[in-house]
Amino acid sequence: MIHHIAIGTPNPSHLAAFYLKIPGAKQIREFHYPSGLLRSVWIEFGQVILMLEEGEKKSSRALVFALEKNNHSDWTQFLSQIEIQNQTEYTVYFLDTDGNLLGLSNYPEKLSLN
Repeated sequence: MIHHIAIGTPNPSHLAAFYLKIPGAKQIREFHYPSGLLRSVWIEFGQVILMLEEGEKKSSRALVFALEKNNHSDWTQFLSQIEIQNQTEYTVYFLDTDGNLLGLSNYPEKLSLN
């Protein structure tokens, strides 16, 4: 089981604002440097914590969320407000505000957002 995923970003606050719009997101912690500058924002997605860390922009190839029946309409609304990069039968791909590739998947069932 995955505990957390860390993504580097020059602006954790700006990137957190994007992720907190994603259905199921819940901010759980913020950390600051002694100077008061924001160091990181932790956002919970179910059992996984996404840690947005101030620093060089680095991320994995893609971070893909699972479509759940209880938040289907929330995802449909969220995706209607952003630009879709690509789509397969099972997954739709989009970018966060730092250009990291994200996705929403319903595999092994075909994705239907209607």
